[in-house]
This record gives sequence, structure tokens and C-alpha cells, in this order.
Amino acid sequence: MLTDPINYRAIWAAINAAWAKSMVAVLLFVIGIWLGGVTTESRIVSDCKFAGSFRADIQAFNCQRRI
Repeated sequence: MLTDPINYRAIWAAINAAWAKSMVAVLLFVIGIWLGGVTTESRIVSDCKFAGSFRADIQAFNCQRRI
């Protein structure tokens, strides 16, 4: 009974190909999280400038400057 040897190079190439395809998704996810944080922060800052408070879901918060 002869068995074929395991081709580790082919397995490694398949793993690298899968990682290369998923790397774009991971980078886009991180960029999206960062852009969402920047957008939310700028919205809160502009709300505090004009209204003196901001809302997060159903709760409202007053803006106070700390020194």
C-alpha cells in the first residue's frame, strides 16, 4: 500500500492565498471602525458647540469642559 506524500508547499500556498484574500476585508473593517469613530466624535463636538448637549441612542448628555 503506497500513500502519496503530503505536499506542504501546496498547503502553505493555499493558506497564503486565503490570507491574502481576507486581508482586504480586515483592513476595510479597521478603516471603517476608525472612520466611524472620527465621524461620531465630530458630531458630538458640533452638537456641544451649538446645543450644549448631545444624544447617544436614547440618552442625552450635557457637555462640560474639564481643565
